[in-house]
Amino acid sequence: MVEDLLLKVERRGSTGSRDAGRVRAQGRVPANLYGLGKDGESVSICSDDVDRIVSTRSAVVDVDLDGTVDKAVVQDLQWDIYSSKVLHVDLKRVNPDGRTVANVPIELRGEPVGLKNGGVLRQTLKKIAVDCPDFRVPRSIAVRIGALDVGGKVFASAVSLPEYATLVTSGDELVVEVYDPRTAE
Repeated sequence: MVEDLLLKVERRGSTGSRDAGRVRAQGRVPANLYGLGKDGESVSICSDDVDRIVSTRSAVVDVDLDGTVDKAVVQDLQWDIYSSKVLHVDLKRVNPDGRTVANVPIELRGEPVGLKNGGVLRQTLKKIAVDCPDFRVPRSIAVRIGALDVGGKVFASAVSLPEYATLVTSGDELVVEVYDPRTAE
């Protein structure tokens, strides 16, 4: 299973711009934690943890508030317009057991060697259906096609999916092929 970044957050006693300035002066970033039917919380996060969120492009995190760990999605980062500092973070709690079936766009990567040999590329499937956690739907799924020669095909069953996703689309559906236009019907 995917390891998510663990954020230890602390409650903030008061809110407002003056309090937010004090929180930032202590090396922390003000944040809001809300969702999943629980009351919203004003919290603060260590600025080093926020930097890790940004550098790893983490969208999903585990939030530890007073010993209770909730799964959350980084909903929004508010940036300082004059620097590369994050001023505020919005975290939305999500159900860790929620699942969905999503149609995810296929992104072709590389240039098939078969194109140099007179072949033509045909993509027959633009999206692929996967079953995954509802908070971790991939933006796209990459299909590497650089090794395809004339007559080469990639079926849905051969597409590499993230470890948390399973294929819903039939495995024998053709995703992409390189065919010879001279012999095509």
